[in-house]
Amino acid sequence: MKILDHKQVKYCNLVKPQQDDNLYLPGLIFKNKLFIKDKSFNLEQQKEAQDYGKQQFLNSKGQKEYLLLEDVTGFIIWQESEEVKLLKLEPKNNGLTNSDLEKIVTKVRGEKGVEIKDRRYLLELYPKCFVGSDLVDWMVDNLSIPLEKTVKIGQQLVDNKIIHHVHDQHEFENRYLFYRFYIDE
Repeated sequence: MKILDHKQVKYCNLVKPQQDDNLYLPGLIFKNKLFIKDKSFNLEQQKEAQDYGKQQFLNSKGQKEYLLLEDVTGFIIWQESEEVKLLKLEPKNNGLTNSDLEKIVTKVRGEKGVEIKDRRYLLELYPKCFVGSDLVDWMVDNLSIPLEKTVKIGQQLVDNKIIHHVHDQHEFENRYLFYRFYIDE
């Protein structure tokens, strides 16, 4: 099984129609196919991730393709799905297109991106998250985005279901609040 990195795939948002509502999911596009997240593994669990991906492929009798993606948070198995559709999102008030957001997300999640890690607050552990104010500082320092625009971009990432507050209790704020990429759920 080939291990891909985040530069070889395109992150996207997917929608899976349900009986009463739609289910929104983080997704990948690879070779014009849509993939949904199957299972995550820590960086130390590369062999387990490879074995799991191979077993899932065999269990599907080759009917579904599986990807093993390595990123800064670990290894993720992605499963091909024909039950989902690409979610088309309209640009919000700051004028950034989906393509602009995808470029920002790729840089934010890259090796020199914002620090995504397990964090503690009041004895509770929050896995694979980052701090809102750290993202703001990172965009100012690394992307030369004016401070007043960074919070609008952060909110657009929330509105487009790319990131969310860990308890879904806050919009995006330039504060010490924890946020997580849906892709890391």
